Amino acid sequence: MVDRSQLIDGRYRTVEHRGSGSMGDVWTAQDTKLDRTVALKFLAGDRIAQKSLATEYAQWPMKTFRVEAQAMARVIHGNVAQIYDYGEHEGTRYIAMEFIDGGSLADRLKAGQDITLEQTVRWTGHICAGLGTAHRADVVHRDIKPSNIMINEQGDAKIVDFGLARFTDATHSHMGAGTPLYKAPERWKGESGSAPSDLYSLGCVMYEMLTGRPPFGTGRDSMHTVMTMHLDHAPVPPRAHRPGIPAELDRIVLGLLAKDPAQRPASAEVVGRALESVAYFPSVDVEFGAGDASARVVSPDFARHIRAAERRVMELGRELGSRDQAVIDARTELAELTGRSGDARGAAALYDRLAHDCRRLFGPFDVRVLDAFEGVARWIGRPDGT
Repeated sequence: MVDRSQLIDGRYRTVEHRGSGSMGDVWTAQDTKLDRTVALKFLAGDRIAQKSLATEYAQWPMKTFRVEAQAMARVIHGNVAQIYDYGEHEGTRYIAMEFIDGGSLADRLKAGQDITLEQTVRWTGHICAGLGTAHRADVVHRDIKPSNIMINEQGDAKIVDFGLARFTDATHSHMGAGTPLYKAPERWKGESGSAPSDLYSLGCVMYEMLTGRPPFGTGRDSMHTVMTMHLDHAPVPPRAHRPGIPAELDRIVLGLLAKDPAQRPASAEVVGRALESVAYFPSVDVEFGAGDASARVVSPDFARHIRAAERRVMELGRELGSRDQAVIDARTELAELTGRSGDARGAAALYDRLAHDCRRLFGPFDVRVLDAFEGVARWIGRPDGT
């Protein structure tokens, strides 16, 4: 238990408990030396001891905590949470890292929010950029999943939690660790994992952003069932779950989910280049890294305008509150831009969320509710966004 009456290691003043897991606790804290907000992650030694871990693995949590700090220190990139410090306070180890003002991708998915195509392409591109830097630094994350992807208030995705990372230049690692719904087939077979294993997990995350569900299994399925699906079942193409997904996005996702690591894209950078093409070439046949500029059918300005509108919604919401008409108008503009970019389903989802929020705020017969539902109806039947 953190004693909030004293500074951690003579430097950090804890502010708010943000969450707990089986191995640790996360707090926001104020760095009194540099006057900035940080995230402090503490190793939960008491909970680990209560688990009565077998002697063979008794030291594993402490080793992985140190490895997490070392892995984060190796990977310097804007789409990876930055580490500031690693230490020990009254027998408890901690990591001080960048505080990300936002929420996880998992939180958005659990709330039932449809992720728009623009967001899917944008955030997957950010993850690719972070993973590419990690892999070049000989770091394999090994636990890419929605809860380890944070979306900050600027609309950027950042990779967090390198607790299961391994160094490709090291000889030992804990091979069985990982999150079943996002774990690559070779990891199920006992391999320690490599860069292609991270790409497979990225494919699972991308699939869930597009469809609202992972490609194999659910949290209610047994581990054996999920393992069998990852090893033996072919994924259903995302377009079968969500009409309006460009065929090229289907191909990228299915390429990432290849059972054989050698059949996956060559690197995270290759995936990132393919996504840049898909962002603006939704009607052409795009292989990884290829595209035909003459066939561009969506203006590159759309991505910039959508992101600016997204930021405006957040800024106005903080300044004026959700009831203000300027916020309603900004959300309407974001929905329209999303639809005009080619993502009719995303526009309908944004309008649907706005309609329900307005009904809660203003009552079921308010004109703003009716206008928002009209927006849903207008876009729901237009899978191509025309």
